Amino acid sequence: MAKILLIEDDKAIADITRYFLESQPDFSVVWAKDGADALRFIRQPFDLIIMDILLPDTNGIDLCQTLRNWQKCPLIFSSCLDDTDTVVKALEQGGDDFIAKPFDNKVLLARIQAHLRRAKQEKEQGKTDSVCGGASLDFQNSQLILNGRFIRLSKMEYRLMAFFLQNPGTYFTAEDIYHALWGRDSLGDIRTVQVHIHNLRRKIEPEPSNPVYIRSEWGKGYIFEGVPPMI
Repeated sequence: MAKILLIEDDKAIADITRYFLESQPDFSVVWAKDGADALRFIRQPFDLIIMDILLPDTNGIDLCQTLRNWQKCPLIFSSCLDDTDTVVKALEQGGDDFIAKPFDNKVLLARIQAHLRRAKQEKEQGKTDSVCGGASLDFQNSQLILNGRFIRLSKMEYRLMAFFLQNPGTYFTAEDIYHALWGRDSLGDIRTVQVHIHNLRRKIEPEPSNPVYIRSEWGKGYIFEGVPPMI
């Protein structure tokens, strides 16, 4: 049984979403109507969190920082605010995915299943470290070692870096990457991938505006050509 925390102040939306999800096999939904309500459940184990950004007593993006101290499960932001700045802030603060309102519950279900499937696969596979030239990943500490420099990564940044280290010298579109990491088609919204790559570049590139490790080429996509080891 997958236990989901739904943080949504609009009762009509919450009721419809909860009814739909609990009509599916093996889903249990706990509803929190605002930030204070969500904090009452913070110590309970959850398999996934769906959180609105515009809450009556707090901003969901700010609340995410507090939740991340306790919850490491996938977190999907939902909001009627669909501008790029909002998406960037939401994902930078620890969100794994973003879905704009109004959304089709079948689309939400597809994203939930993809995140749960990926989390299950990672748990079953256990820790795996990746090495490519002068770059290696330390699973235990969720960090990248780049020619002796230790760089702390978020959960999604780590997964992205592992994907690139395992597939050097190959072009991937944002759609390809979303499908590989999230397990489903992006359904037209590739900003999730773009934001996570932007954040990763800020951490690893000497000049993020002129990347040398994770490059992009118009019409081809993103490519990681490796990091030459220091001699």
